[in-house]
Amino acid sequence: MKKACLIITACIFAACSNAQTTAQEVTTPADVPSALNALPSNAAWDVDNTQSYIRFTASQTGTEFTGSFTDFDANIKFDRENLEAASVVVDINMSSFDAGSADRDGALPGKEWFYIKTFPKAQFASQDFISLGGDNYEARGELSLRGVSQPLTLPFTLTLDGDRAEMGGRVSINRNDFGVGQGVWSTDEWVSLNVDIDVKISARRTGS
Repeated sequence: MKKACLIITACIFAACSNAQTTAQEVTTPADVPSALNALPSNAAWDVDNTQSYIRFTASQTGTEFTGSFTDFDANIKFDRENLEAASVVVDINMSSFDAGSADRDGALPGKEWFYIKTFPKAQFASQDFISLGGDNYEARGELSLRGVSQPLTLPFTLTLDGDRAEMGGRVSINRNDFGVGQGVWSTDEWVSLNVDIDVKISARRTGS
């Protein structure tokens, strides 16, 4: 919508500045691509998965454990000078988890937990970034997990070194909000309801 408004404004300006010309000289739809090219762009980033991770921490019968997802793709466009055009989409292969024990690894793919057969992927997407000052930001978006989508705000820090960037964020979710852990597992009697998610992304700028 914002891009459309900018294009319309550009067309109106062109029409006004050429008021003395003929109707054929006024901006036409053929000129729209040039207006699009003039809109602010944003830097794209290539994620280094060997230096990045998505981890989750919960507790089972009072004992904390940490697991991770090893297979995920991130499409990132981010420039701290142009936050309005920033976006991120992270797709997670839910079968790529390691929960730290054979029992958990055997249970989590099932219908009561991740239900991977029906919901093989999770996704976080955001087009709303807020600067909190310094290297601190928030990504306000939506997490989709096990067929349920919920608003999620991810606080994160970002450090830049030339064309290299490193992002680190942490957020807590209630697994019941996404239907993860059903039946006898829907309470915190055996497994905590709150799950902490830790994200580290190492990336290289690839263009704008």
